[in-house]
Amino acid sequence: YLSGQLLTEDYYVANKLAKGFIGSSNVDTNSRLCMSSAVSAHVRAFGEDVVPGCYEDLQLADVVVLVGANTAWTHPVLFKKILAARAEHGTKLVVIDPRVTATASQADLHLQLNPGSDLQLFNGLLCAIANHQIRNDRYIEQSTEGFTQALKLAQESCGAVTDIALHTGLHPEEITEFYALYQQSNRVVTASSQGVNQSILGTNTSNAIINCHLALGDIGQAGCGPLSLTGQPNAMGGREVGGLATQLACHLGFSEQERQLVANYWHTDRLPKSKGKTATEIF
Repeated sequence: YLSGQLLTEDYYVANKLAKGFIGSSNVDTNSRLCMSSAVSAHVRAFGEDVVPGCYEDLQLADVVVLVGANTAWTHPVLFKKILAARAEHGTKLVVIDPRVTATASQADLHLQLNPGSDLQLFNGLLCAIANHQIRNDRYIEQSTEGFTQALKLAQESCGAVTDIALHTGLHPEEITEFYALYQQSNRVVTASSQGVNQSILGTNTSNAIINCHLALGDIGQAGCGPLSLTGQPNAMGGREVGGLATQLACHLGFSEQERQLVANYWHTDRLPKSKGKTATEIF
């Protein structure tokens, strides 16, 4: 069981030793416990566990939305960079969190919603993006699939702003202000952390956030997109090199073709043929 504190190279060596030469796929990282919702959402949205953004985007954005993240405490260096960006070019900070945290105290807009209601808030945002014709139809047609179905489900779950307000406990004016910030800004980053991940709705909420950015067509653009903030310093590093029991390396799985690629690269004939036990099963 690998900690979230290791260097990426250490993860790689441990994973290669266990899966490539001991021949056991029973190796898992702390991402299984703190990031599994985000992993599942990325796989569902993009086909593999990739984060289409970087920390620099937070310094380039017009609006930074922090969802379920007390970033002032958990990512203090990053939070200082967000505040510096606001001082330098007026970045707006929106904090979505039921708690009044140190992060929320610095927000231009704090949405203190009911716990677990983020999903309805972002489904409503997807509807607002579609209704106000700011969606990127060309990007949606060329680079996505299932948009019509996703929008229909969002419309069924969220309804009018008054319905969203009833579910979230927010005032309609707050919701309208939040949606307007998204619609009027060229560059928005939505960064989520454990307040989203540690929930039975975590995967769906992460996908709802990603769907909004897919609708805007800003994936991979500077200062834009969904950004999953990890719960420990290098949880992403372990995932990048296949440290989860359900992966081999570099986001590759256990199909025959994928196994052959890794076996050839590692010069080994000892690769396990199937995924291993997860962290909880190992415990």
